[in-house]
Amino acid sequence: MNKVNIMQEIRDLKMMIMRGNHFQKQIFTKKNLMDYTSFSESTIHKLSSKNLIPHYKPTNGALFFDREEIVEWIREHKVYSDEEVLSKFSKQLKK
Repeated sequence: MNKVNIMQEIRDLKMMIMRGNHFQKQIFTKKNLMDYTSFSESTIHKLSSKNLIPHYKPTNGALFFDREEIVEWIREHKVYSDEEVLSKFSKQLKK
């Protein structure tokens, strides 16, 4: 392995560590949220402007997001499989 390859691998590892640290943050910026969810900036803008995603705007400009609230919000929007729907429906009919 040559020096250039080693330097590139070090940069790649550094980037992975930095990204991993972003996910440990309690409060996300818009950029952190984009990395965490893979949402585009326009999607985040649309969701926040329509108050569809929990967010904070303390400076009347910059957006901030609580990681735990985002995880909860994502989990609240589960799309059930056909099998799960049928199972729940069957359980309701048995009552």
